[in-house]
Amino acid sequence: MADTPTAAAPSTEALDALVDHACRPPTGASRAKQLRWVAGELRTALERGALPPEAARSLDALLAPAALAAYLTAAEQGLLRRKPAARPEQPSPASMRVRENCLRILGARAGVPLTLPDRDPPPVELRPVVTARPRSILLGHLESAARPGRSDARSRILAIIATVLDTGCRAGELCALRTRDVDLHHGTIRLTRLPQHRDPRTPPATETVALSPTTLAALRHWLTARARLTVRDPAEPPGPDNQTTDALWVSIAPSGHPRPGLPLHFRGLARAYARAVHDLNTDMAGQPGWHPLPRRMEPLRRAIRLRPDDPDGPADATVLRRAPAPDPARSSSTGTSPPPGGPSAPAW
Repeated sequence: MADTPTAAAPSTEALDALVDHACRPPTGASRAKQLRWVAGELRTALERGALPPEAARSLDALLAPAALAAYLTAAEQGLLRRKPAARPEQPSPASMRVRENCLRILGARAGVPLTLPDRDPPPVELRPVVTARPRSILLGHLESAARPGRSDARSRILAIIATVLDTGCRAGELCALRTRDVDLHHGTIRLTRLPQHRDPRTPPATETVALSPTTLAALRHWLTARARLTVRDPAEPPGPDNQTTDALWVSIAPSGHPRPGLPLHFRGLARAYARAVHDLNTDMAGQPGWHPLPRRMEPLRRAIRLRPDDPDGPADATVLRRAPAPDPARSSSTGTSPPPGGPSAPAW
């Protein structure tokens, strides 16, 4: 379909103003990007004649049931893509859900009641979780292989994996951690939970989790390496005032940068995990009972159920058994520290 100019259409002008308003805080950056993407697709649908002509007249007409049904049908058929898709006949269920959620947000902000077409979304197929035996081998292998003269990369990935197994945290929650969130004395870590589909207007929940002895040891080794990597001025002693960042996870040897010690973001974390799992799968190939681990962290995280009634955890996941966070005031008054992880630390 040929594109025709619609920049001056009243509906698109109103749509641009609506999206600008909807993308303001507390809307997060990811949701704002999705809202602008859906608005761009609606403009493309108008340009390519995929919507009824009256959809150009006003915002109400653009969000009318017939126009939305035509838009979603065109999106599902791949007619709104700027570039050809590898498999246009297989639309992404996740993308369709994002489109519908963004349309609901825009309708609510505009005060326009939406009527979306009834659709039968295909079932979401989740990857199988990493079972208990490979998880145990994973941590045990990394720990034993990294003891003498471990590399900085090995120390980092061991601490990351151990933290995931202790807390069941997501990659984004890992990237948000700062050094002040780790309390080695009391054996805890403070996490800000960022679940999917969280209402951005609701403050995120912060949780203090008791760590197992293995995770504490891994974090101690990593923090020692991290202090050296993040030194800003080598002539000065390391410390909070002489570091490049307070992020807990930092780069080892970043490509394109003159020095290490930069904050590790989502893609860097994913690459580091994939490299470690690739090495482990190579080392363990051919051993009885070993099944190659997936190179993504999500199946490992989903293997940890935070509570018995956790809806995100599959039926065969291990329930995370952890001690309650110790009371710092009580520990200080008694002069003793609670045992890291406590009697109910997770068993790997």
